Parts: sequence; structure tokens; C-alpha cells
Amino acid sequence: MSYRSKVFYTGTGSEQVLSVTFPYLDITHVHVHFDGVLQEDNIWSWVTSSTIALTAINGVEVEIFRSTPYDPMVTFTNASLLNEDDQNMAALQAIYLIEELLDGQTQIEELLAVIGDTCIAFSMDNGDMAIDAGTKTHLVIPFDCDITAAYVLAGSTGNMIVDVWAGTFANHPSTDADSIVAAAPLTLASAASVLDSTLTGWTKRIHSGSIVTINVDSCITITKASVCLIVTRV
Repeated sequence: MSYRSKVFYTGTGSEQVLSVTFPYLDITHVHVHFDGVLQEDNIWSWVTSSTIALTAINGVEVEIFRSTPYDPMVTFTNASLLNEDDQNMAALQAIYLIEELLDGQTQIEELLAVIGDTCIAFSMDNGDMAIDAGTKTHLVIPFDCDITAAYVLAGSTGNMIVDVWAGTFANHPSTDADSIVAAAPLTLASAASVLDSTLTGWTKRIHSGSIVTINVDSCITITKASVCLIVTRV
């Protein structure tokens, strides 16, 4: 990925002279991270206006980045003399700040892509008694995602039918009308585990802020179980 206000290298364990590939308004706006940790200025030094020297442990991610201040670097007043340098600096400060915000958003998107699938887990425990039917647990989902698979993992062999509801905060608690499983609830039949990666008829998209509720339609023998939804952020 190409960035507007930062560049990445990998440490070698020896001194490196690395290019600063982006423009800046002042050298104090340029900083260095080693594996995301800000380095003091005495850890690295300027060689030219576009290169710095540093030594980083072999394999460490070296990030050279620009952080332009938010406070205006130029202030215009009534009757002040408008000169080219001041106007350029004011314009470039605004442009650089926008670039840095865009680069930050790009990194967030890349991080989410790396995170990939996430497991959303719900636990049920009824002590020594079989889990009784009814609503068991609720969880707010703070991001948009698609369900790609669903598991039920029980502490013992038995029979269980599990429904999944997805409702809104305003309409909490959800009801069976909010079911997303259609005619394919998660079903254990004389088993201790089940995986459904087909999800026939399911409403797979869950929107940020939705409340997912696990409802046990029926259960025999099983006293402890967990439901795991595998989701991909979108």
C-alpha cells in the first residue's frame, strides 16, 4: 500500500540510511516508530533533508511518518501582507493534515482486513441440570459483519435446538420474529457438536448495533454449551 505521509521499512540490525519519501513543513513534524513504539529523536538522525539514519533490531517494522500540527502555522489578519510563502504554508498544512487522516483510515481498513474472521461466542451453563428452553444470552455487535459459519459445542452428548435472533436496541428484548435462521436452527442430535457452514436461508448480514440473542428451543441432557458465530467484518 502506498501512503502519502508515511513509509515502512524492516530493521536489519545494522545502521540503515532510509528515505523520507513524503514532503513536510518542518523536520520536527517527522517521527519514527519501531513496531508501533515512538522513538526519541536521539535514536535516529537526519543525514539529508530526505534521508535519516537509524539502527533497528533485525525484523522490526520501522515506520517513518509525518504528523503535522493542527494549530494554524500561519495567521492572517486584516490589512496583513499576503505573501506567497505564507499562503503556500497555510495550503500545504491543510493538505498534509487531510493526507494524514486518509492514511490513518487506510491503516484501519488494512488492519480489519488482516483480522479477517472473528468468532462471536455465547456461553450457557445450567449447573447439573439440562439447559431449559428460552432466551439465554444477549450480545451487542459493534460492527457490520456477515455470518459465514455457526457452531454449537456442548459439554456432553445430547439433543438441542438453538435459534439465533438479531434485533435492534430500540426493540430489545428480541422475540422469535427476529430469528435469522429461517428453517435451519442449529441442531444437536445425539451429539456434542455441530457445525453449519451452509446456513441455508439464514439472514447472514448483521448490522452494527444489532443485539444478537441466543434462544434454546429445546434441550435434553446437555447442561453446558456454547454457540460460536464466525463472522467476517464488512
